[in-house]
Amino acid sequence: MENLKKLVGIKSNKNCNEILNFLQKELKNKVFDLKIYEKDKKIMLIGINTKLKNIQPVLLSGHIDTVDANEQQYDTNPYELTEKNGKFYGLGSIDMKSFTAIVMDNLEALKQLEYPIVLALTTDEETTIKSVELVTKKFAELNIKPKFTIIGEPTQSQFNLASNGCYEYSVKFFGKACHSSKPNEGINAICACAKLVNFIETEQKKYNITSNCGKICGGEVINKVADYAELQFDVRSLYSLEAESFLHDINKYLEKLQNEYFGLKIEISKLYSIPSFDMTQNKKIVSMAKELDIKTNIFSGGCEAGYYTNYSGDAVIYGVGDLSLAHKPNEYVEAEEYKAYSKTC
Repeated sequence: MENLKKLVGIKSNKNCNEILNFLQKELKNKVFDLKIYEKDKKIMLIGINTKLKNIQPVLLSGHIDTVDANEQQYDTNPYELTEKNGKFYGLGSIDMKSFTAIVMDNLEALKQLEYPIVLALTTDEETTIKSVELVTKKFAELNIKPKFTIIGEPTQSQFNLASNGCYEYSVKFFGKACHSSKPNEGINAICACAKLVNFIETEQKKYNITSNCGKICGGEVINKVADYAELQFDVRSLYSLEAESFLHDINKYLEKLQNEYFGLKIEISKLYSIPSFDMTQNKKIVSMAKELDIKTNIFSGGCEAGYYTNYSGDAVIYGVGDLSLAHKPNEYVEAEEYKAYSKTC
C-alpha cells in the first residue's frame, strides 16, 4: 500500500502541481512515456507500451484532485493513510487516489500485456471538470483513439454502465433597493429568487431528472429591500432532452417573474456541464461483465465517462470503494476490496 500512502500524503485539494511533480519523478524510469501537458499542469498522460502517438489503446482514466477536508471532523489525519480494522483511512482513499495507486502497483504486470495502455490523470474533476477536455484535445492532436476506457471512480468493484449528465446554472436577479419600511417602492430580488427555488422543487417532479438548489446569496442588510440575489442549481439526468425541456420551463417561468416584478432583470447562464453516459445496451460490455462475474450498476454521480465515449470507444466506470463515503470525514476504502481489485488490474 506504499503508493496509496504516498498519494494520500500529498495535498491536492487546491493545487495539484506537487502531486503531478511527484508522479513524474516516481514514474519517469518506470514507463515508456510520460507527459505533463499545459503550462499550468492540468493533465498528465502516461503511456505504457506506447509512445503516446497514433495508437488505439486501453485508456485508464482517473483524477488526482480531492475535495477540501475539515480536519477537525476527522478521527485520523486526512493526509496520512491510516490502517484500522481492515480499512484504509485518508482523504482521497476512495475518491479517487486508490485507482492511480493500484495502476502504479501493477506497472510491471501491465507492461507484460504488450498492448498500448494510457493512464490519463486530470486535476479538476471536483471543481470545473474542464481538464478532461484538454485530454481529448491532446488525443486528437496525437491521433490517440481509445478502444476502451475504464474510469476508476468508486463503484465497489462493479461495472457501472451509465451515469447522469450534470448541468449547472447560475441565475442572477437585479431588483431595486429601497427602505424596508416601504417595500412597494422597490423590487425585492430575494423574493423573486425564492419563487424560482419553489418552482424548481415542484416542477422537477414532472421529468426524469433531479435538480438541486445548491447555493443562494443576496441582500445586504435586514432593513433594506434586496436589489440583488443569485441562485446556483444543477440538473441531473440520463436523458439530455429531459434536462433541456426542464430548462425550457425554467426560462419560461423567468419570463413570467419579470412580468410579475416590473423592472426586474434576470440573467441565467450555464456554469458547466457533464455529458451523460450510457452503455446499458452495449452487448459487448454486458457480456464481458457476465463472463468476468462482475455485477453491473448505475453510477449516481457525474464523471468523465461521457466525454470519452463521445470522443472514442466504449467505456465502463469501475473502481474501488463506496461512493457514499466520499466527500465526508473519515473517508476509507476496505483493504480487502483494494487488494482484490488490484489483482484484476
